[in-house]
Amino acid sequence: MNTMDKDYLTGLYTRQALYVLYQGMEKGSFFDFMFLDLDNFKNVNDVYGHNTGDLVLKTIAKILTENAPDAYAIRLGGDEFVLLFKGIHSKESLCSIAQNIIDNISNKSYFLDINVYLSASIGLLYHETVTESLDSILAKSDMAMYYAKTHGKSQFIVFNDIAQSVFSEIEMEKSQQSSFDHNEFEIRYLPVISAQTSQLSLSQVRLFWNMSNGTIKSQDEFIPLFEKNGFIRQLDFWVIQSVFIHLKYYHEHYSHNGKIGLRISRLTLLDSDLPRLLTEYMQTYGISPSELDFEIDEAYFVRGTSEILKPMEILRKMGIGISIMGVGSNFRSLAYWDKLMFDSIILDAEYLKNTLNTIRGRQIVKTLLIMGRELKMQVIADGIENKEDFLFLSGCGCNAISGPYYSAPLSLSLYYDYVKDKILLEEDQIQFFFQDNFDSSDHRFKGKILGHSLQLTSGISDKWGAVYFPGGSQSENVLELPAEILHKNSYTICMWMKPTRQTSWTSVIYVKYHRIFATFSPFVIGGSSFYRVCEEATSNGFHDTMSRQVPLNAWTFICLTYDSISDISRFYINGRNAGYCHDIPTLFTCQQILIGGDPFQPSYEGYVSGLIFYNSTKSEEEIINLYNSFFDEPEFKGIKENFWSDPVI
Repeated sequence: MNTMDKDYLTGLYTRQALYVLYQGMEKGSFFDFMFLDLDNFKNVNDVYGHNTGDLVLKTIAKILTENAPDAYAIRLGGDEFVLLFKGIHSKESLCSIAQNIIDNISNKSYFLDINVYLSASIGLLYHETVTESLDSILAKSDMAMYYAKTHGKSQFIVFNDIAQSVFSEIEMEKSQQSSFDHNEFEIRYLPVISAQTSQLSLSQVRLFWNMSNGTIKSQDEFIPLFEKNGFIRQLDFWVIQSVFIHLKYYHEHYSHNGKIGLRISRLTLLDSDLPRLLTEYMQTYGISPSELDFEIDEAYFVRGTSEILKPMEILRKMGIGISIMGVGSNFRSLAYWDKLMFDSIILDAEYLKNTLNTIRGRQIVKTLLIMGRELKMQVIADGIENKEDFLFLSGCGCNAISGPYYSAPLSLSLYYDYVKDKILLEEDQIQFFFQDNFDSSDHRFKGKILGHSLQLTSGISDKWGAVYFPGGSQSENVLELPAEILHKNSYTICMWMKPTRQTSWTSVIYVKYHRIFATFSPFVIGGSSFYRVCEEATSNGFHDTMSRQVPLNAWTFICLTYDSISDISRFYINGRNAGYCHDIPTLFTCQQILIGGDPFQPSYEGYVSGLIFYNSTKSEEEIINLYNSFFDEPEFKGIKENFWSDPVI
C-alpha cells in the first residue's frame, strides 16, 4: 500500500485500504476484528469546534496504535475506527486490548482541555476466517458495537457472545408483520397490589409473542428491536385499543372502573396524533382518562429528553397518569423528578433483586421510598419474588408491589377470575354498630377492652348503639381495635361523640404509628379541640388542626381525614371542614388504635357511636352527605347544625 491509502488526518489506513487488505488475505485464514465508535464525540465538535475534534481523532489514532501495535489500524470515517488482527489470538488477549483502549480514551489526562466525557464502544469479533465478504464482517462487528453503545456505552461486546441473540432479532424482524397479521401477539395482565391493603392498585399490561414455531417471547425480548426499527408504533396503537376494549368489558361485567398501567414507546409518545386517537378511543369505549397510566421507560431520559416532556404534559392535562418505569437501571430520570410531576415511579426488578441483598442496598431503597413520598409520587416495586422482600418494602412504606410473590402475568380470562376471586376491589368501610358487642359489623375486627366498666348502650339512632366510657387513668377503660383497620396510608375516621365530662387533653381516638402518633382531643386549654399528629423523635414535631371545642352532653359528628399524597390532614365538625394542616409526616405501618383514651392523659368520659373507618380520604362533599344521612335514621337523637351555611374554604 502507498501513502494514498492513509488517512490525511490520523495517518491510519482508510476504508478503501481496508478492502484492499482484506481481499489480499488468504482464503480460510484466521483474523480478529474490532469496530470502535466514539461516545459523545459530536459534543466535542459542537462545543469546542472541529479543530479540537481533529486533535481528539489524532489522539485516538495514537491510542489505537500504541495498544495494538501488531494490528492494522483503520479510520473508516468520522469517529469510527477498525483494528484488524491477522492470525490467531486468544479471546482473553483481545478483550484486554479492547479494555485498555476504552480505559485510555476515558482517561482525562489525554484530553485535559476538554470538559466532555469521552468514551468508546467496541464491537469485537474473534477467531474469524476469510470466508465471507468484508461487508458482512463490518455488519457483525457494527451490531456488537451498537449493542455496547445501547447498553451503557464505554464497553466492549464480543459478537460471538451475542450472535444467537442477533440472529434471533433478524428472524423476528422478518416475521414481525406477518405475526401481527396472524394475531400472534397476546396481552396479559400483571396485578400490582397495594403493599398496605392487599387491594388491587393497578393492572399492568405485559405483551407476549406466541410465535408460529411454538416459541413464546416476553416483551423484553422483542420491544427493544421494535423500538429500533419503528414497528413499535403499530404495535402500541393495537395494544392501546385492545386495552380499551378489555376495560369496556370490565365495566360491563364488574360494575366499577379499573386502572391500567400501559408501557408506551418513545416513538408513540412523540406521535402528534396520539392525543386525538386517545380521545377518540375513550369516547368510543366509555373509558375515563383516570383509568390510564402510561409508563415511560427511564432509558428514554437521555439525549433529546426535552422532546418527550411536552407530550407527557399534554397527557397529564388530559387526566392520564404518567409513571417512570425501570427506575434504578441507570437513574437517568432522576434529574427530571423536580421538573415534571410523575404519578409514580416503578423500581426496576433487576435493580431491586441486586440491591435488596445487602444492608447498604436496602438503605438506598429506603431513601428512594422517602424521596417518592416527599415528591408525592407513588412508589411501585417490580419483580418481587419472596416474602422477606415484601415485608421489608411494606414496612418501609412502599405503595405497591408486583411480581411472582403475588402472580405472574395472566391471560385475559384468567386475570378476570383472579381479580374476582382474590382481590378486594370495593372501598373498605369498617363500621362498629356497638349493639351487642364491640366487634365490627362484618366480624372481621374484634374490639378488646383494656380495663373494665365499658358499657354498650343506645347510640345516635336505633341503627347505632354506643359505648359508654367511664374515664380512668392513662390507657384505662379504653377499647383497643386491631391495627390492621388502618393498614392503608390515607384514611377517613368518622364518629358521633357525646362527652359527659370536660377533661383537658383527653383523647377520644389515639392511633400509634412507627415513631408517630395521631390523636383527637375534644378539650384543650383555650377552649379548643384538636386533631394532632406528633413526631416523637423531634422537639417541634406537633402538627395540629384546631377548631372550636366540642360541647358537653350533646352529640357531635367528628371526621378526621389524612391524605398521604398531599400530606394534608383535615378535621370536620358536623359535616363541615373546621380546619386543615399541611406537611403532615407520612403515616404508615399502624401499630395500635385506642378508642376512649391514650397512654399519656386521663381517659375520656362519655359516649361514642357511629364509628366508621374508610381506607381512603373522603371529600368534604362526601362527609356532608354522610352527616346528613344520619338524620333520616329512626330515632335520631342529635340536633342538625345549620349555622355553617357556606362551605369553609
